[in-house]
Amino acid sequence: MTGGQIGNVDLVKQLNGAAVYRLIDQQGPISRIQIADVSSLAPASVTKITRQLLERGLIKEVAQQASTGGRRAISLTTECAPFHSLAVRLGRDRIELTLFDLSGKPLAEHTESFHYPNQETLVEAYIPPA
Repeated sequence: MTGGQIGNVDLVKQLNGAAVYRLIDQQGPISRIQIADVSSLAPASVTKITRQLLERGLIKEVAQQASTGGRRAISLTTECAPFHSLAVRLGRDRIELTLFDLSGKPLAEHTESFHYPNQETLVEAYIPPA
């Protein structure tokens, strides 16, 4: 194999992992076999990808589904609590900070007022000269 082919294989793995995560996020709780059906990936590939996502703490097993004659399928859903993002909104007279979990649920908000007559005054107040 050449270097380009290895890069393509890695890209395909990343895209498949992202697709599986997206399915779990959008349609969860969902079983591995349902993911394989919807994504057209091999069940073994889905199992490997979900094992990696579980190890990274991005998804979790939540419940067993009703049996359809074989082994009960385990439902998967995204794990939102340990991951956060911060949104900053800067307005003319205030700054708003909001902390979100991975699902987009706001966890904390803070608004601070400030009054500056123009952009130069604001920049001078918060950015030290070089």
